[in-house]
Amino acid sequence: MKKLFKVIILLLSTTSIFAQSSDSTQTKKKYPYVFPILGQQVQDRGIDFPLPAGISLNYVFNEMYLDITQFEMSIAGKDMTDILNEQTLGFKKTRAFTNGLNLRADLFALPFMNVYGLFSRSVGGTEVSLQPQFENVTFPEFSSKVEFDAVTVGGGATFHYAYKKYFVSVDGNYSSSKSALLEQSVGLFTTSMRIGRRFSFKNKTKLAFYIGAMYRNFTNNEGNTGSVTINEALPNLDNQIEEWYNGLTAPQQRIIDRVQARIEERLSDTDYDKITDLPIAYFIKKDLIKQWTFQFGFNYELSKHWSVRGEYGVSDFSKFLLTGVNYRFGF
Repeated sequence: MKKLFKVIILLLSTTSIFAQSSDSTQTKKKYPYVFPILGQQVQDRGIDFPLPAGISLNYVFNEMYLDITQFEMSIAGKDMTDILNEQTLGFKKTRAFTNGLNLRADLFALPFMNVYGLFSRSVGGTEVSLQPQFENVTFPEFSSKVEFDAVTVGGGATFHYAYKKYFVSVDGNYSSSKSALLEQSVGLFTTSMRIGRRFSFKNKTKLAFYIGAMYRNFTNNEGNTGSVTINEALPNLDNQIEEWYNGLTAPQQRIIDRVQARIEERLSDTDYDKITDLPIAYFIKKDLIKQWTFQFGFNYELSKHWSVRGEYGVSDFSKFLLTGVNYRFGF
């Protein structure tokens, strides 16, 4: 029980990353807002706490490299997995990237806990490099790119602790993205840890620098399914394949001709002018090559209401960039 009381006292004494040291000469007055809970106790301690609610508009860029561990496909309802799969297609490198605007609303529910929801619209793409292997022959590498629009919703919480001019924070959130190329939403769990230092200036602005680490991973690791025509996804694929085919040796071209003949035989009872016009149904299972990134960034508080933030994260196979503006208010 004594330990429990100590924990409660510790939490009551915590401050956010923007908090200032207490001033015992301040006159106590009624805390004017509903949140955070225990806001009166924070004010009575003379802590300069940020306004409890905020809205942020951010630009976010994400880049992640993926391993394709399972791939199945059918064309016009005809299963092609025995001909075209992750082994025969030879997935080498898959780069997924998105960039767009992120709208984030947050609230200090407790002095040490900020909860938030987010919504974003983004454009992105997937660049895939293939090195096919048919009849025990390895072919030259071939690359293609699919572009898409996505809508993302999510939410999470950040826990803060500060001591004098230094602070630490731990954040966790879940987001779900939906695009026209996939039937299921793509779930992503993100957690991050940061440590930093605050600086206060005579003009009453405040600047915080921090470093940390971020972990990201998919939550639906069982894979995703989708349906699209090749012309919709890759409108210039015919020309790319023809250029790739023309660069092959004569024996390699004969192997590709035999593969194409097998596909056309399976589609013999299907009416079509071009295979690229037919619907492609697929199943794909992908894993992040690198889940962790090193993060560093800043938050510059211009006033009680306005602040700007920037953050960059990087690893061998991942990049993350965020920059935006935040408006805070009380209610």
